[in-house]
Amino acid sequence: MIKKYKYIFSFTGASALIVETLVIAEEYNKLKDWKDVEKSLLDNNLLNRVKQATFKREFSEIKKRLSLLTQDQLQLMIQGSLDDAKAMILLSLVKTYSFLRDFIVEVIRNKYLLFDTVVSEIDYIKFVNTKSLSHNELNAITEVTAKKVKQVIFKLLEQVGLITQAKNGSILKPILNSKVLDVIVDNDPALLNAFLFSNEEIKSLLQKLKHA
Repeated sequence: MIKKYKYIFSFTGASALIVETLVIAEEYNKLKDWKDVEKSLLDNNLLNRVKQATFKREFSEIKKRLSLLTQDQLQLMIQGSLDDAKAMILLSLVKTYSFLRDFIVEVIRNKYLLFDTVVSEIDYIKFVNTKSLSHNELNAITEVTAKKVKQVIFKLLEQVGLITQAKNGSILKPILNSKVLDVIVDNDPALLNAFLFSNEEIKSLLQKLKHA
């Protein structure tokens, strides 16, 4: 089935940016206006960025990601533990970049559920070759960009804790506490696929929440 959504690769200019994301989330929570947030970040040099181009690129991507989180998810990112924050950052990434989401759900999750716990470059190449049939945007990017996309995808996965390392990393299933589960399920239970939950686990969790 041909997907109607397009893959975007703007994440190549900004990896998970965990520290920067938390700083920006805090500012947005205080100011509630993206223009005011940008001004505050610049005026106070909160991201410690010297180059204007770097700031603009990273701010643009983080804004895009945070804008897709619910208010409860944003609050948990700010007020929760570092693990909670990483879970919300992973959530923001898969909501923003369908290419990353599809790779996690269709490759990493499937491998994990089959007890195949190492993700390799070959897995990625197979995924790209398959997706290029329905996503011409993969055929339109240059070889240099394609290489960068692959590099950043694996870096992102390592940074949010889904794999142990970028090269031939072992797959890790995130341990989610009840607060994290609640804000994900309230949004869309299917998002748990990106946290390597099986369909049976999601169904069981929904039953428990229903009777809680």
